[in-house]
Amino acid sequence: MAGKADQAADWLDQVFDQLRAMTDEAIAVVAAAAPPSDAAEAEKRGRAIGVLARTAKAVAGLAIRPARKAARNPEEDAMSEDDRELSDDEEQAVRAELESRLDHLLGVAERKGFGQATPGGGAARGVAAAAEDDAEADRGPGLAA
Repeated sequence: MAGKADQAADWLDQVFDQLRAMTDEAIAVVAAAAPPSDAAEAEKRGRAIGVLARTAKAVAGLAIRPARKAARNPEEDAMSEDDRELSDDEEQAVRAELESRLDHLLGVAERKGFGQATPGGGAARGVAAAAEDDAEADRGPGLAA
């Protein structure tokens, strides 16, 4: 059991590093944009900054979770119903969904005029334009654009 926990922690470290790099890239895109020239642009930029702040907080939370989990009572953990492990296919699907959502965020930031991505900016970055249209088509009813 400890071996699987170590594998999960190693994977989480790798994902954390990737997400942190992609979040830094998105922040750099917004930071490099020209200052807003009117109230509408300022509002768009403010919303983008809010999204990035929530993203950064979520990514930072990934680094904090293992420390919190170590302080928990192992007897209570044994009673937990969320011990399900992901298969390789499920893990790939989760990773693909995560990259797709981040690419969508970067694409929206670029489309709204918050700057252009840096050349060679990330492995998932190349599909942002195509993924953006697909992501909008895949959204279910009732979700905000």
